[in-house]
Amino acid sequence: MSTSAILRTTALALAVSLTCGAAKAQQRMPATPAAGPAQADTSILPPQEIGTIVVGQARRGTLEPGDWTMSDGTFADVWYIRGTQGQRVVITLRSRAFDSYLQLLDQGGTKVADDDDSGGGNRAARITFTFRANERYQIIVNNYSDEVAAGLYTLEIR
Repeated sequence: MSTSAILRTTALALAVSLTCGAAKAQQRMPATPAAGPAQADTSILPPQEIGTIVVGQARRGTLEPGDWTMSDGTFADVWYIRGTQGQRVVITLRSRAFDSYLQLLDQGGTKVADDDDSGGGNRAARITFTFRANERYQIIVNNYSDEVAAGLYTLEIR
């Protein structure tokens, strides 16, 4: 396991520990839209705001100063998705500004999947996953490099 991977695993634990702040942020979250045909949401959450996303939806975001910071100093956004046991999803992250890196955590904060370049090209990440339980999962949006990167991205769930 590379130093970068170890740092990301450690950083992931830090991101999960931010759940205390997430509970407060969750109170400010808008209602989760109903699943249906692909819905584009062009609003971009402010730093450290935790958003929700549903199957069939695309959401835009920005990695930027003020976001959650991983232990390697890179920025991260946190998204929640409500999983249904046995449901298969494809989570895709694309950015022109940075090399996309995705992590999926279960409700207990355990990393259940991650990806760097499977989304087609070297700047897109894709996770294909079957939910193991009816619970809320966390999607961590990050850049793959140890260098701090910022910029717009699109997160899509199919």
